[in-house]
Amino acid sequence: MNRGNKLLDYVKLLDSSIQVGGFTHSFGMDIHIREGTIRNAEDLESFMRCQLHPSIVRLEGMAIKGIYTAVDHKDTWRIALIDKLVHVQRTPGDLREQAAAMGKRLIRLARALHPWIDFSQLEQISAKYDSVGYLSTVHAWINHHLDIPVEEAVLGYLHSAMNACITEASKVIPLNNDTTKELMVRLATDLENEWKTVSASAADGLAQPTSMSMKSFFPSFHMLGAGLHAYRA
Repeated sequence: MNRGNKLLDYVKLLDSSIQVGGFTHSFGMDIHIREGTIRNAEDLESFMRCQLHPSIVRLEGMAIKGIYTAVDHKDTWRIALIDKLVHVQRTPGDLREQAAAMGKRLIRLARALHPWIDFSQLEQISAKYDSVGYLSTVHAWINHHLDIPVEEAVLGYLHSAMNACITEASKVIPLNNDTTKELMVRLATDLENEWKTVSASAADGLAQPTSMSMKSFFPSFHMLGAGLHAYRA
């Protein structure tokens, strides 16, 4: 099976996993809809551009890129650290079990589609460092083993997340098919431009193994050094 077919089959699994466990709750979109601040296509587009895209690119997008680098350098502690940081930053306390369940679901589905992928090391990392196996971590792990270039892996995840949010929103606000298609085209372009900007700003830091700081992975992530070291346990 060529790389394109492998990626297509995998993306179907990712879309299925993202719809499970309240993924859109992680971004607060459901709250905005309930409170009436997202009532139509214009409100949704504004939310996606101003809140969702910058957030998901700087956190999940850079996390996937960071996992790729850590796997290449066999840095198991950093894999676990990135996983924990994304999980804590992204997921409200009452939804963390659901977020972990999404990652586990994706592993189960990927094992069925690609039984030759070895997840034992990822499971060992989780057991050793008490990491979660967040969806973006599992996504990066699978794509790395499928020999998917990191840029394709990141954009595949970002587009799936964007589509999931639009699909969820369309259930409760008026969006006809034409409006939805036009919205997806505009937002896809915006999302890709956001990723190019953020990725380029961190490129120099990721180029050198000795410069693998968390600031390089997450340019807008603010956490005290002591807090980072607390995750070593």
